[in-house]
Amino acid sequence: MNRSAVVSNGTVFGAWALGRSIAVVSALLVITFVVIEPEASRGLGVAARTVFWVVHVGLGLVALYAASWLVLPHMMNSLPAWLVLLVAGTGGALLVTPLSYLLEQTSPAWLRPLEDDGEWLAVFASRGWWQALAVEFLQLAPATLASWMIINLPFLAHRRRLGDPQDPNVAGPADTVDLDKAEAGRYAESARAEFLSRLPESLGTNVIAISSDLHYLHVYTDLGHCMILGSLQQAADAMGEAGFRVHRAHWVAKRAIVKIVKKGNQWYCLLSTGLKIPISRRNKSTVAGWFGHTTRIVTVRKSGTDAS
Repeated sequence: MNRSAVVSNGTVFGAWALGRSIAVVSALLVITFVVIEPEASRGLGVAARTVFWVVHVGLGLVALYAASWLVLPHMMNSLPAWLVLLVAGTGGALLVTPLSYLLEQTSPAWLRPLEDDGEWLAVFASRGWWQALAVEFLQLAPATLASWMIINLPFLAHRRRLGDPQDPNVAGPADTVDLDKAEAGRYAESARAEFLSRLPESLGTNVIAISSDLHYLHVYTDLGHCMILGSLQQAADAMGEAGFRVHRAHWVAKRAIVKIVKKGNQWYCLLSTGLKIPISRRNKSTVAGWFGHTTRIVTVRKSGTDAS
């Protein structure tokens, strides 16, 4: 079976992880704003305009990233994907507003855009600090939200979901302690089936590893990998006893582990496809306990070589 990277259309821009997508969106936005010269940077030269937008776009996307960590984990299962992303985007705009305002007030004169004192927004902003922040938010929010939705557009276009709202008549994970073993088993199997149903058919269901990327999951099978919306904890719960989390951001399937490699202070799982999954420091003793003193745990002493 061909194990070359099979990437589904559900990934950000069809192929990239979120970090790279954010970098590409940043570059495209900076170039666009420098070329069209919007009102915010009116009157600045090309060099100053470029610096202006590099700083402001960078701040905006960092704020979006931070807002995602604050908002998404608490809303992933209760609201539709588009609404959760909209809330996170609005949160990012709120976070970047005071930073952007402070930056503009403290930046050198050559980097400040010309202001039209007759513009109603400028007049309103001059009345006090909260009015100034309100105007800053109104100016930043459209571009911030647009950038955020562009990053997440492939998922919205394919109608991916963060997770279905839980039916109040269906028992959740906390209620399984009150169920008999047969019913608990059916619930676990249903959760696993729902998770696997979100993967492209071309990748099959032989999941060997799952890695988190902000509010997305990189799901690896023996046929390739894709990205879907979701949380690593929920995915790990859905996969049950098939594997375990060896790192805060990584889950691996037990049957896919070929060996545990110790390379200095760095440990990682070598999987059947050649994929390397890092093991966190806090999980080293646990992983060692799972495999004991067997040939599946090897030590690499020469830099750049792996034990065979």
